[in-house]
Amino acid sequence: MFRKWLYIVCLLSLFVSAYAHPHMFIDTKLEVRISGDCLDGLEITWFFDPMFTASIVNDYDLNGNGSFSSSEVELVYENAFSNLADFDYFTYVSTGNTTLSPSAVEDFAVFMDGQTLAYRFFVPFDIHCCDGCFAVAIYDHTYYCDILYCEDSPITLVGPGSSNASFQIVENNSIEILYGGAVSVSRDGKTYTGMAYPQQVVVTIEDN
Repeated sequence: MFRKWLYIVCLLSLFVSAYAHPHMFIDTKLEVRISGDCLDGLEITWFFDPMFTASIVNDYDLNGNGSFSSSEVELVYENAFSNLADFDYFTYVSTGNTTLSPSAVEDFAVFMDGQTLAYRFFVPFDIHCCDGCFAVAIYDHTYYCDILYCEDSPITLVGPGSSNASFQIVENNSIEILYGGAVSVSRDGKTYTGMAYPQQVVVTIEDN
């Protein structure tokens, strides 16, 4: 039963129209690893809404101790994460006129941050940044998942190239996500207009 529900939650973008409204809410923290003018990879942490948190905890914290053992993490990975490979893990990196998505992820972890479920995983890249600039967008193009960056310290730049790098978070107005229907559950303080634009982290690396 849960697998059927999860299939709807995580993979619905195969079946719903572009007018689907959000049903899952994810807050993101991003560690950007830079070497020179290259992006080495992204460590992504997702914090989930109470409904998804309760579902994963109820089904996969098998001993009810409030944490996930290695075997429980493996179950979560196989049943509630690995399928996102078909959807690029919602992660897109653009530099110049090229946009790339992950071919694999590493170091998947599941943990509780207080009462909130979190996933953390690493996306390896080896991308030379055109003109010292690249952008990271993490979004669901169906808007079934509403993904934003955390309000508190959402971005960290690390690595030997990070001292020359800076970032800003902007809306990418060239990507329009159209959705509709009544929004029964929403983020606090957010207005849903029927049109959304993904947040994008734009990183600029200055010459030495």
